[in-house]
Amino acid sequence: MLHKLLFVALLSCITVASADPLTHADLEELRERLKAIKEGALEHLDTRYKSAVDDYRAALQSDDAALNLFVKCVEKADFTDQQKKSQEFRDWKRREEGRLKRPEFKDALRHQLNWLSLAMRATARPDDRHKLAPDVLDALNSIFANAKQLEGQQRLLSEPVTGTVFVRAYELGELKLKQWPLSPLDLEGAFDQVILPPLRKPQSIASLAEAWDKRIQMEASKVEFFSAERPEENALSKKVDSTPAMVKFREETLPDLKWKKELDLYKSGDQRAAALRMLAHIKQYLTHNKANDWIDEFHSLVTPEEKAEDEVK
Repeated sequence: MLHKLLFVALLSCITVASADPLTHADLEELRERLKAIKEGALEHLDTRYKSAVDDYRAALQSDDAALNLFVKCVEKADFTDQQKKSQEFRDWKRREEGRLKRPEFKDALRHQLNWLSLAMRATARPDDRHKLAPDVLDALNSIFANAKQLEGQQRLLSEPVTGTVFVRAYELGELKLKQWPLSPLDLEGAFDQVILPPLRKPQSIASLAEAWDKRIQMEASKVEFFSAERPEENALSKKVDSTPAMVKFREETLPDLKWKKELDLYKSGDQRAAALRMLAHIKQYLTHNKANDWIDEFHSLVTPEEKAEDEVK
């Protein structure tokens, strides 16, 4: 899109005098003009980025600061830029007053903004994304340590940060993000794409196992607190009753996550210990719908390549 705009702007600089072909001097001049226009456009974009980063950083200092920035961004992106009347914005604030006052909403906004800041850092330094793994894990720890207080905010925490009002208000355009989780509740993306890869080496086996345990705990909390199904509290036991989603997690998802953990540890160098745990896992969950797949996978791991080829023959 930027290149199209530059081309249109460049054409506007040319005075059409005749149908003569371009000379080498003309082409050189056009290239210089294009370079100047492009540099100006990038400089303007860099200014917006810097302004956004500074404002985001300030808004992360507290829940109230995050809310104030959110309201300002809504006013600009959804009302001022749309040439709507100021009264319409005031009407919106009045309608949303209850939601805007809720502590869990303000807290979720701050977490969303923090995730956006991480995404922008990943965009700025794509080759150094692996260095953001500790920050991504810290962000997730902060969310799931307070999952109970954030209950009901799954829609906000599942929204891709690239499409939030924070991005639209600062006109940041499309953040070029590949292999990066777009929301904090995308745990699969956060761990598989960012957190786990740097730990997949023999000297980091303990850290890899710990990260997997964190993921499993968070996946369970996600089902409990950020699921569409709301668990009800049992008046007698004072414990949260099992919802169909939690039952499915325990019976299907949890065993599969445990298997993936051991498979990852095996492939990362912890072969002897992981192999024994994988055998025990298969025995424990022999009726699981993926048990046959696990058996085949384990067989391929412990069967030397030459022997496997002979078996095929």
